[in-house]
Amino acid sequence: MKKLFATLLLAAFTTLAGMTATAPAPASAQAGKKAWPKAEWVDPVRSAPNLTKYETFASKVLESDVSYLVYLPPGYEKETKRCPVIYWLHGLGGNQRAGASIFVPHVDSAIRKGAMPPAIVVIVNGMVNSFYCDWANGKRPIESVIVKDLIPHVDKTYRTVPRRDGRIIQGYSMGGYGAAHLAFKYPEVFGSVVVDAGALIGETAMKGSNLAETFKDAFGDKDRFLAEHPFQLVEKNADKIRNKTNIRVGVGKDDKLLSKNRDLHELLQRLKIEHEYEVVPDVAHSGVEYYKKLDVKGIEFHRRVFEALEKVK
Repeated sequence: MKKLFATLLLAAFTTLAGMTATAPAPASAQAGKKAWPKAEWVDPVRSAPNLTKYETFASKVLESDVSYLVYLPPGYEKETKRCPVIYWLHGLGGNQRAGASIFVPHVDSAIRKGAMPPAIVVIVNGMVNSFYCDWANGKRPIESVIVKDLIPHVDKTYRTVPRRDGRIIQGYSMGGYGAAHLAFKYPEVFGSVVVDAGALIGETAMKGSNLAETFKDAFGDKDRFLAEHPFQLVEKNADKIRNKTNIRVGVGKDDKLLSKNRDLHELLQRLKIEHEYEVVPDVAHSGVEYYKKLDVKGIEFHRRVFEALEKVK
């Protein structure tokens, strides 16, 4: 029964945030895996859809280049004011182009409507199935690439607010796991985190599905998996997060990951860490439908965070 649930779970979250709005859902978990793009540090497709720009940076960790997409708000080139940055993480089986399709349009619309102050969006290359952790086998040190290389590059290259309170880390599905992992592990780096339908699955679900190979490569064993899981990280760093980090957790009511996101909500409550929690009606595990349903409402968290930032001198 557990193996069946794990397979269904994988089939659910491999269809969405990682894929574009037009990508068909795989017929099975294995079919979804076959549809994954090749994991490459530099995305060979240099197209930059929906108001984004394709860029690369030199990673000292890798000693090679890494690609990303960046959205600059309207009027950025003519202004001198610094902008906060949203680091958006894509889902399992996808690549950096996913965020340009399903997330950036909502940010751009909110900014143009005056519903949110101008912000930069950096869409991270998550190497298809990295879970945004430094892999146990050493092949994908994505966590270090983001924290040690990407963020300093962005602060040097763009007119950012180069402080923790000027950074939101956000992601959908696997990206939601990654956002929670990074925010709770590095509270000194990120001032805000948004977990959208986070794939906060446990060891049994990963090892009993087509993610078993990913589990071995990324985490190696149970102890490392638990140590890197957002649930354990938020408990470990609760005192550094409480009253210091802005947190939002959202998930679709019909999403198979609802219970895991609810578990995070209840854990935060137990730790007395203030946060927002929303169950979005009539949405299963689909990044396209999730952000469409939220529309500008999904940006209200960002607006409050950024408006508070403007009051800081």
